[in-house]
Amino acid sequence: MIFLDSDVLSYYFSGNQIVYGKMEEAIKTGENIALTAINVYEILKGFKWRKNENKEILFKRFLEKIPVFPLDDDVIELAANIYADLRVSGITIGDADIIIASTVIRNNGKLATNNVKHYRNIKNLKLVDWT
Repeated sequence: MIFLDSDVLSYYFSGNQIVYGKMEEAIKTGENIALTAINVYEILKGFKWRKNENKEILFKRFLEKIPVFPLDDDVIELAANIYADLRVSGITIGDADIIIASTVIRNNGKLATNNVKHYRNIKNLKLVDWT
C-alpha cells in the first residue's frame, strides 16, 4: 500500500503530470493508494484557507475512492517512540509528519513523498519519491 504525503497530494491536485503518471503506474501494478487522517487535514485546511471550493470538492470526491487511515492507540504509541528516537539522536521534525510516518509503518505501507530527506531518519519507514 502506498500512502500519499501532503506534498504529493498537492502536486496531484495541481495537475503535476509526473505524480499523475506515478499514480497510474501504481494502480496498474495493483498497489493500493491510501491517505492518513493527518494528510486529509493538511490538504483540507489549505483549500479552506485559500477558499478554493472547486479543489475542495474534487478532493472530497477523491476521498470517496481512497481509504483514509485514522489515528488509533497503536499509531500514537509508535509516534511517541519515533519522536523519542529522533530526539535522542538530536533530530526534530514536526508532530504531523511523525504521526503520518507512524500510520504508514503501522499499516505496512510506503510513503510517497517529495520530502524523502525529511523522513529518512525514521526507522522502518519505506519511502518512495514520486516527484
